[in-house]
Amino acid sequence: MKNKLTTILGWAAILAVLAYLATSVLPVVFASEEITVQNATPIVYDDSLSVSGIALREESIISVAGNPASVHYKVSDGDRISAGDAVATVSSQQITAENRLAVETIDRQITILSDCVSATTQFDVKTLDAQTKQAINDYLSISDDGNLSDSRDAADDVLSYFVKRDIKATGDKSYYQQILHNCETTRKTLLNGNSASQSGVYASEAGYFSSQYDGFEGYSASKYESVTPEDVKSLLAASPAQRPSGYVGKLQHFSYWTYLCTVPEDGAERFTKNSSWTLRFDTPAYGIRTVTMRVISRSEPTNGEVALVFESSFFNKEIYSLRNTPAEIILDSYKGFKVDKDAVRVFEGETGVYVLSGAKVIFKPVEVLYRDESRDFAVVSSNTKTSGRVLITNDSVVIGGKEIYDGKVVKTANGKG
Repeated sequence: MKNKLTTILGWAAILAVLAYLATSVLPVVFASEEITVQNATPIVYDDSLSVSGIALREESIISVAGNPASVHYKVSDGDRISAGDAVATVSSQQITAENRLAVETIDRQITILSDCVSATTQFDVKTLDAQTKQAINDYLSISDDGNLSDSRDAADDVLSYFVKRDIKATGDKSYYQQILHNCETTRKTLLNGNSASQSGVYASEAGYFSSQYDGFEGYSASKYESVTPEDVKSLLAASPAQRPSGYVGKLQHFSYWTYLCTVPEDGAERFTKNSSWTLRFDTPAYGIRTVTMRVISRSEPTNGEVALVFESSFFNKEIYSLRNTPAEIILDSYKGFKVDKDAVRVFEGETGVYVLSGAKVIFKPVEVLYRDESRDFAVVSSNTKTSGRVLITNDSVVIGGKEIYDGKVVKTANGKG
């Protein structure tokens, strides 16, 4: 009886193995259908419209008589200054590049020390410790962005808090007053001691400062609040004015600025007045920057084109560097999975993709968020309304193959299956 039971169990095990081979291994071995798969990759895709345009602002020129040999700036590009603020020091004598760099370094020290020793209000030590810690964290964060100018400014802030904290703790400014005096003496020596050859330049009104000149400062933004496609083309084709003698810098009076461009007539109706859009600019020195702007004017169509005027109140030194520049208008943004456009199929009236699961393919319903025949991919999201099969990150999505159906056993081009 025992031998008979052992024999029955042995045959049962053999049958189980044969069943496994028949359903899993043999179909793979003899499968003639070969497919290609690609991982489902998470993506945030922006559908955009590329345009050419020009940034216009309300600007005024800061200049001095004659043509100074050197200009040393007291403020940085993009700084907001008040009427009467010192903008620069000009000199009739040229100094060496090495001395100019040394003077710039000393001037930064003078600025920090002057602020610290002349401060009329000093916080308590505990507050200054907290401010110092925050300044250090800001410096580390800014340094990660790789902007050297901002990093240097942040480092100056850290040094300033250290000095203020020391003055508060000791109650004595004399040490830093002596250092300030030494810096001022050294500066005069580097500038050949000829203070008569130097003169200060001051802002006659408030605004945002820039030392740059591009030749379009004479074009007023308010004059072009309503434009035609021909106006925009004329502006883009205009030759820049020559830099005037004695030029020191310029001021933008308000933070508001405009961007003028043309778009194809087809689809231009979406740009309604006061509608908000995200524009992406490639700034000359600071890389890609995105700005939210609103439409303040849309022209009538001319030769298949429509002129748009965008306005924004967001402003910094990166934006101040823009003039004749292309941009991308973000039309829509889609968050989902990037798949090959040929992977999207219809099964029993439902849109989805086939995903490799072991040696078989299974159908997973999806919602197509974006597909353009001119591109080789689509953006999809999982559709769980009609099925529990959910597309997930790195699912092996089937691209090739003929007569693919749910549960079909296949081979893959990379050996899977």
